[in-house]
Amino acid sequence: MNYKYTILAVAYKDVSEEVEKKINEFSIRTIDETDDLVSYCTYGRQFDQDSRVCIYLEWYQNNILKYLADGYKIVLLEVPFNSNEPIVKALDLIDIELGDKVLIIEHDDI
Repeated sequence: MNYKYTILAVAYKDVSEEVEKKINEFSIRTIDETDDLVSYCTYGRQFDQDSRVCIYLEWYQNNILKYLADGYKIVLLEVPFNSNEPIVKALDLIDIELGDKVLIIEHDDI
């Protein structure tokens, strides 16, 4: 199967500005309150990044709500599949190093 993107949902709280900047580098949507999940999705002739974000939010909504309730901010990242390995490894290392402060809560290749 040929994949085009790696999609990650990363939850974080109580991290330094430097760590937050690294986490947000490939962010396509930041969610820090439940209102951010309300979207006005329309699918038309153009299936662009906004359309894909709406689909990801539908897929991950329950998990996102769970972590928002625990005080986390969530970012959705969409990384081109052919260059995802170093980014995913770096996030995994941050996840391990910082424990519950940074969590990869969703990971899909599409």
